[in-house]
Amino acid sequence: MTNSVDDGDRLRLLPARPRPKSGESTDSYIRRLARANHLKPSYLRGYLAGPPDYGYGTRPRGDRLAAVTGRQQDALERALPDLAPRKSTGPDEPEKPKRRVTLSADKPALFAAIRRDAHKEHLSVGALSKRHHVHSRTVMQALASPTPPPRKPRTVKENPVLDRIRPALDAILDEYAATNGGQLPPTRLIWEKLLDEYDADVSYATVRRFLVGHPLTNPNGVTGTPRRTPGDFLGATHQALQVNIIRNHRGLLAAIRQQPAMHGIDASFATTTAFVLGCDAGTSWSMLAGFHEWLVVRLGRGHDLTWPALVRHRSIRSRPTPTSKPSRHSSNS
Repeated sequence: MTNSVDDGDRLRLLPARPRPKSGESTDSYIRRLARANHLKPSYLRGYLAGPPDYGYGTRPRGDRLAAVTGRQQDALERALPDLAPRKSTGPDEPEKPKRRVTLSADKPALFAAIRRDAHKEHLSVGALSKRHHVHSRTVMQALASPTPPPRKPRTVKENPVLDRIRPALDAILDEYAATNGGQLPPTRLIWEKLLDEYDADVSYATVRRFLVGHPLTNPNGVTGTPRRTPGDFLGATHQALQVNIIRNHRGLLAAIRQQPAMHGIDASFATTTAFVLGCDAGTSWSMLAGFHEWLVVRLGRGHDLTWPALVRHRSIRSRPTPTSKPSRHSSNS
């Protein structure tokens, strides 16, 4: 194959070229095509998208797919409905008027203008809707009352694609965090693993949106770096550092459990306690929030003790009691 952009006729044919199924998605056909030729689906999909980014978030090109399969592009577009380019408005076709998005703060003035035009010019609902570029329901609300109704709360739409691949996404994130010191994988790596190892039909944008709200990415509801307060650079820097530590300490502890020696922890209780105390101090004493109270409830005492002492008491209580050896007198009897 060549790296040319426009001369698709110079691309070499793939050795195995399975026939596309009618109504099949383009990604599904590319995965079958890659498996038949012992290629990674992520590589073939990226190559068919072409330079410069080779497919990360870009749709595959029909001319490149036709070149590597030896089929006509129009035949592929009939079999694969999502392969055909999206139709755009032609120069002779009139553009649809864009509906104006009205903010809640601007609605009282909009309602007043609609009511004024309706009273002075006696316009119909349709004419008022066209003049103010709003829906007819908004016009009817304005004619019914000068006070705009409160905005309805936005409902979170369920994504069936994410529901299907959520276990695979969680497994990829946990595995990467455990082997890379709590670091999170990039979107590109997750997307490639889903295509190559899980045969998932998912877009690059869907994976990127999933990472934004994942609990491993945003523990304790942290969604990003807090805004910087003017004149408080040191405080903002401390906040940003704290957010990054809280974001990664779960994966860090998972990596420590697998390879404690790499982090300077031996089998002793003292070194483990010192390390956990250091991690807790690095998160401004928020990592172990509630742990002391949990130990007190489990033991039923120890309000005046620290959590390392409570852990020792709990380990002694849970240790099995050795059975006492029978005395010589009792055995003889």
